[in-house]
Amino acid sequence: MLRFTTHFTKMHLLLMVMWAFMAMTAAQSRCDPLTQYDKNGQCCKKCVPGTRMTSLGTCLEPQCIECEQNEYQDEYTIEDKCHLQPYCDKHKNFQVNVHESKTQRSTCMCQSGFHCSSNACLTCVAHTTCAPGHGAQSEGNHMHDTVCQKCPEGTFSNETSWDGVCKKWTQCENGYHIQQSGTDISDNICVETSRKHVVVISVVVLVIFVVFISAVMYWMCKVFGKQGDSKGKVKGCVESCLVFKKEPLKDSGVLIAVPTNETEEESMLTEVQTSQEEASERTPEENEDEPSQAMSTEHSFRTENGNYVTQENGKTEILSRQESQTQTFTD
Repeated sequence: MLRFTTHFTKMHLLLMVMWAFMAMTAAQSRCDPLTQYDKNGQCCKKCVPGTRMTSLGTCLEPQCIECEQNEYQDEYTIEDKCHLQPYCDKHKNFQVNVHESKTQRSTCMCQSGFHCSSNACLTCVAHTTCAPGHGAQSEGNHMHDTVCQKCPEGTFSNETSWDGVCKKWTQCENGYHIQQSGTDISDNICVETSRKHVVVISVVVLVIFVVFISAVMYWMCKVFGKQGDSKGKVKGCVESCLVFKKEPLKDSGVLIAVPTNETEEESMLTEVQTSQEEASERTPEENEDEPSQAMSTEHSFRTENGNYVTQENGKTEILSRQESQTQTFTD
């Protein structure tokens, strides 16, 4: 009998538990767990996010009011209070947020150049700065610090910064050349290509050309000048090569040259005497009055040898010089 009673009691308790579980399951299944709640077996409405519930409403028509400034409610609720937005302390390097949303919790953001000191982000600390010659491989943000790297070849960084990256060297444009090559901390220095070197080269070439021509002339004058100038002086050589003029006589056809040295003067005097002798041989065939008429039109005079010599205007000095030289050689 005792065993039967004990077994019956256990069966009774098991049935009661099963009935209670089925009742709870049936009640929960009838209400939407997101937007409704159960009140005395009845599904009642909740207040929407961004609002809170008051005691003046009913189960099916609750009275909800909007959250106050710096408050929020991010779920359907039956609570009569909203949650406060977090306080972002600027003294801990947080940005001063303006909490505009009443349906979402705001996040305190670190100021620019700072990141959270931990996952809980209770305060913000400054990013690591990259020294000159280094750049940011990855820039720091709200949650992570800056990672620096050394600038590779062809790039540079000349500043201390947490967000500065390595920049490429400047490529000089046409008409410019690199005056100073870049390094990891400096850029290429480009300057305009100067044309002065072209002028200098031209002047040097011209000077070399002039020197070469002068050397050739010196050599030629020295070689050929020795034939007419026994002294071999360069000045006399140049004069014998370059300074030589002949002027014709109108009546006699005799060329009077301006001598440059004694040898040429002797040669010229010989030519003048030969011309005078030829003129004297032709005199008997001519009328005796004709010489006087011819001499009346031009200036004339008789030399010591008894010969008439005609002279044009402006030739007095040359003929006088020749006559004096003739007398000298005759003596």
